[in-house]
Order: sequence, then C-alpha cells, then structure tokens
Amino acid sequence: MATPMTTPSRLLPQVQHIQETSPYSDIYTNAPISPLRSRVNTQHLLDMLPHAHPDPVRWVNPGGWGARHINDMAPFTLWDKENREFRYPTEENWRWIETKFGEGKSHYSGWFLCVETACPPQPIPLTLGTMPVLFVPPGEMFTDSIPTSGYSNPRIPDPCPNIRWPRMSNPADSQTTTVLEAIAQFANIRGAIFLPMWIVFELETGDDLTYPEQSLPGVVAGRTALYHHRDTPFHATIKSLTRPRLIDPSKTQRDTHIPQDDSNYLQQQYVLTPGCRVESGFGLPGTQTESINAATTLGIQLCRGEEDVVTVSHHGFLTSGEVYHPNTDGELIGTVVDTRPELDISLVTLTPASSRSFTNSCYFQAEPSTQLLVTNQIKQGSWSEADGMSSGFFSLMNIGIDPMRPKRPIGHPEISFSKWDTRSVNLIFGNVNNTISDGVCGAPIVDIETGGVAGFFHLTNGTFAFCACLDDLVAEGWILKYPRRSQPFP
Repeated sequence: MATPMTTPSRLLPQVQHIQETSPYSDIYTNAPISPLRSRVNTQHLLDMLPHAHPDPVRWVNPGGWGARHINDMAPFTLWDKENREFRYPTEENWRWIETKFGEGKSHYSGWFLCVETACPPQPIPLTLGTMPVLFVPPGEMFTDSIPTSGYSNPRIPDPCPNIRWPRMSNPADSQTTTVLEAIAQFANIRGAIFLPMWIVFELETGDDLTYPEQSLPGVVAGRTALYHHRDTPFHATIKSLTRPRLIDPSKTQRDTHIPQDDSNYLQQQYVLTPGCRVESGFGLPGTQTESINAATTLGIQLCRGEEDVVTVSHHGFLTSGEVYHPNTDGELIGTVVDTRPELDISLVTLTPASSRSFTNSCYFQAEPSTQLLVTNQIKQGSWSEADGMSSGFFSLMNIGIDPMRPKRPIGHPEISFSKWDTRSVNLIFGNVNNTISDGVCGAPIVDIETGGVAGFFHLTNGTFAFCACLDDLVAEGWILKYPRRSQPFP
C-alpha cells in the first residue's frame, strides 16, 4: 500500500484560499496551520499523520462567558464572574480600544462589543477583554436584535413569577415548557428565542388574531419579553454581518465559481473525516431532477449496537440517496438508509472500505468531536467550531436556544410544548455568507471545551446560525463511533 503524502502544503484544502483572505478567520498566531487537527488522546492518528502537529492553545475557559481568545491582548477583563455579567468598559478601557483600533464608533451590548474599523487587526481576536467582539467596516455598526412590535407592557404581571434561572444562561427544559405554557394564555405563539438579556416570542400569523400595543407581558420569568409578529421569521429579519462587500470568496480563484475543497481524501490520505466534500447522485432519468444534484459537507460517524452510519445534510440528498466523495466522478462511499428531516440530517451506510477509512478523531482545523450533546449540556456563552468544504474553519458562540412548534398537518392535534423542536442559536465568527453557507450544511458544530457535537450546521442568515439540538438522536441510542486503539488503520 502506498504511503500517505506528508507534505503539508499539498494537503491544504482549497478553502484555505478563503481563510487567507478573510479578516474574520485568522485565529492563529504566525505558526503554520495544520491541515488536520487530532485530539491528543488519539495518538494512533498522530502517528499515522506525521504532518499533523499540536496547535497552540487557542482559548482560556471556552466553556462559557468570560472566555479569552488566543489573540485577545487587552490588558483588562470585562467579565464579572461573581455576578455573571459583563461590566461596562472604563474610560481607560475605551482609550485603549480607540488607540488600538482607531477612532471608529464602538457599541457595547450586555454580551458583546462591536468596533468599527477599516483595518481589522491581524490576527483577529474573537474576544476583547474576554468579551466577544465583532469588527465591522465603517458605517456597518451592528446593534442588538430587538423586535419593534410594541406589544410589550412591563406593567402586566409576570405570568411566571416563580420561574428563574441564572442570568446569562439557557433555561432548563422544564423551565422552557413552563414559560411557553404561560405565554400561550396571552397569544398564539409559534416559537421563542431565549437570548442572554431577553426572550423574543414569535407570534403566529394568518390566524386573524390581533394584539394592541402594550397588550402582552413585558416581563416573563424575570426577563424582558419582546414580540415578533410577521410572516418572516425573526432570524431572517436580522441584518447579515458577514463581509462579502470587502472579501468576495468568488474572487479568490481564477474562475467565477465559489471555491470548494474538492480534494479526494480517500485517494490522497486513505482517510475520510468530518468536513470533507460529499455530493449526491442525480435524480432518476426522465424526471425533473435528472440533472440536479447537490454538494454539502460530511458529518460524523455514529453507532448503535452493531449499526454504523455517518450523517449528511438531509436537504442535500432529496433527489438521490447515493453519496459520493468528493463528487459524482469520485467514489460512491455510501447510501442513505434513514432520514431525520427535523434535524436536517440523513443517516448513511458507508461501503465497507469507506467505513474502515472514516475517523471522527480529525476535523481539519476545527475541534474533533468526542460525544453528542443534548440541549441542557449546551452552555450559553460557550464557543464551538465547524469546518465546511465551502467555508473552511469558523467559530461560533452559543447565545441561546429557540424552541419552535413542529409543523403539523391540518386537523391533527397540536404537539405539547415539552415536545417542541429546540434549536441552538449561535453567533458566527467567520466567512460564512449566504453564497457559501449551503456548502457548509451538514458540518458538525463541535464544542471546544468538551468536544461535544451540539448540532449540524443548517440555517443561517450570515450572522446567526440555528441548528437542531440532538436530544432525540441521543434518546434513540446513537453515540459517536471511535475505533479501538488496537485496530489497524487501513
């Protein structure tokens, strides 16, 4: 058998071109970037991949609010651990920020900073004094996401006076259910977004219900309550913060196509990992989809008893259940055998050769996965990573959860609030605009501190990413698959 190539420059994904030009994506020091990262407890993979090397410690305390990024050189800390809140910068702090980043406007939220600058610092810090920070071009100031319905009335008694959870944290499942049941006495709701400082309730439209101004509770469970009442979902109304106006990914290669990592890792390295490019087969001959297929990002390998599957984006394989890597001219690596539309994933049985070549222990530049997380294990303020075949590496920070009413056929009884679908809400720090986000779909979102998979990249508006939580998958008995240490690598 041929020896896998060991020259790092030849193994760098094509999406590295995006990373090299993105002001948001340079999270490293001047050390070279390894094309593959392995968890330290998988020494057999480090031995197998001599080009992989330990990366610098990139975070301090990334499991919640108050984390400090490797490039955060601020000589102060804004997080007040005892009171679980960020303090307002002092005059001295503001002078340091202005000196460091110019004299553009700065916006302070209760949980992030936004700094205008025509020259973002390199390498980019994702926190400033431990507070998450966004750098935007002049005139592109980003402020908090607040609905403008005017329905809130703080004088209406709190319908959940006895429900409280720690500030700057996500509620427990039982608390979420209690809040939804309480507010349903006032309005017909289709969802709610629990954010660090307030709750946004999305009201159903098309039901002929109207709500006068200041007619709904302005405080729920001790949190400010706001209301969104439009056909368009709330997340779709929030302005995108990505920077295609400054960095156009389509200009990073000679052709006009969006660059994608179409490397064949089975041929080059004899290994498949999360983050690789996969493509569906074409539709059936004679149908409207016979010339249609889609390319997305490969997910993780799961097992349940004797069953082994990998995940792919569900909507990328609607016309065909055949899964190829990296494209239909490459290798057929598996077939879709089950679907979870509510999670936007499909489960794929790999061919024997592809299954032996798959490992969860490497995930390109992102943190490799170790387990599946359920909703109550996702901490608000925690940081996670993803690596998509059309985007390369990017970071996300959890800012809340979003329970939503599942769609039901007309005439069927409604599902109880405790059974609503729950999505994790994340703020994106990376080059993931609308043009390239489709290719990222299916990429696992991995918590930095625990290696836990919180979900799979799916919905985004370029600023926030929503991914379905994996409680049902865990309840079915699925876990991450890891080979025994003694198992030889193919």
